[in-house]
Order: sequence, then C-alpha cells, then structure tokens
Amino acid sequence: MKSVLWKSALACGLLLSSPILRAQDHGHLNAGAVSTNLNARLNWENGADFIASSGYVKTFDYTNAGKYAGYYQNNITLAALPQTAAYGGPTAGAAASGSLLHGRISLLSGPPGGSFGFWESNSTAVTGPYVSVSAGETATNLFRLTQESGAPGADPFGHIHGRRLSATKPGLYKVGFQAIDVSTNGTGGGPIHIASDVLPVWFQAGPTFSSVRKTSNVTQITYGSITNRISIVEYSTNLSQTNWIGLSTNGGTDYFQTVSDTNATGRERYYRFRVTLP
Repeated sequence: MKSVLWKSALACGLLLSSPILRAQDHGHLNAGAVSTNLNARLNWENGADFIASSGYVKTFDYTNAGKYAGYYQNNITLAALPQTAAYGGPTAGAAASGSLLHGRISLLSGPPGGSFGFWESNSTAVTGPYVSVSAGETATNLFRLTQESGAPGADPFGHIHGRRLSATKPGLYKVGFQAIDVSTNGTGGGPIHIASDVLPVWFQAGPTFSSVRKTSNVTQITYGSITNRISIVEYSTNLSQTNWIGLSTNGGTDYFQTVSDTNATGRERYYRFRVTLP
C-alpha cells in the first residue's frame, strides 16, 4: 500500500492506494484529418472523449512481474481511421489515401522524477519503453499509426494492438499526443497533411488525489475514479485512529470525481481514498 500526504495549516489529505486486481478495458484514440485535401490538418477524430478538459483520466496499474515489472502500465490503442473497404472504411474523418501517419508524445506535466513511456508490441526483448519522456520533454522518436507503406493511394488505416503506455512513479501525468504525416506524396515530395494539434490527456499511476482544497469549513476532494471499481473517500482528525469516517462511496467512471466535506472544522483533517472491487 502506497501513500501520499497532503498537508497545510488548515487541512490535510492522505492518499492510500490499493492494488488494482483487474486491468481496465482499453479505448481507441483515432487519428484522422479535417479533410482529405492537400495541407489539411490532421486531428484526433474522437479527441473530445479523451482531452484533459473533459475530466477523463486513464488509470495505470502497478506491475511487479514480467516485461513491465516496476512500471505502472495500461493502454489506450492509438489508431488511424480507414479509407477503404478492406479495413472497414471508408470512414468519415479519415486522412487522405497515401498519407503515412505516425504518433509523438510529450509529457506536459508529471510527478517529480517521473517519466512516461510508450512500448511497441514487438519489444519482448527490450528492458524498457521504446519512447520515454520526462516532464517538459517531447519525444524525438515517432511511432507508426498507419499499417500500410504510405505509397501513393495506400490506406492510412492503422490498428496495432499489443502496445502499452507506462509511468515510473505514482501520481498524475498530463500527456500530449500529436499525429504527424511523414508521407512523401504531397507537394514537392512532402507530406499530404499538416501535423495535428497536441491533444492533452490525463493519466494516473495508481489511484490518485487530484486536489484537496479547503474554503472556510468546506473541503473539496477531487480524485481519479476507475471503471468497475468502488471509490471510498474517508476522513479522520487523527492518524492514530483506526475508525475512519466515510464521506462517500461511489462507482468509478474513469473521470475525476469531487466529494465535499461540508463540516471540515478544526486545524487538521486527513483524507484517504480507497479502491475496492464491487
């Protein structure tokens, strides 16, 4: 069990994280384009479902054995929409035929000393991620989204499973994803599309408090909830006590949730967040 202590002159927050017993279902973040016209911008077609401002947060599970031992890890499948029937297309919002889409990550913010990584599906002999970035860094290595060659007229589709995303320390990570066309089928042998804007997405390595804020006698506790898990927020005025008092018990949604303690009197108050199976 790992813990993080929040403390100020008026309020305290204590995070206690329990192990996650079952991996979450993964989602798909789909790269496409505003249009198939030359120099149209790439985008993340369903980026609104993931963007940090939506409140979505993906939880990473700590792993103590196998390839990912010592890492918090889970996955969002980074895909590219198809143009042809061979791959289930054509799909509205897909990039132009002949484009060759790659992805790039940057770590916009993270816990001190933490790094964020991307693992290729065939990296069985690798002892670390293919890409690893620390806070403020942008990866120089790109990873492929399109499965075909990027030849003129080729489908930009990509749906590569077996990849993973990882983090090295517990806490919150804001990660930027960018889609880039590296094809040579545009003007003068350049790409067809302009690179997408950076899409910021929240990840949490282990169950995490996002914030504990106190105003007068009301404290608001925000935490990352987890689908198929029960989140229990409790408080105590003394860490030596064993009878913590419950504030809320809620089902998880993979979104940040906020609980209010409307009677937060006294100089010190401790909060803990527990995660259990239903």
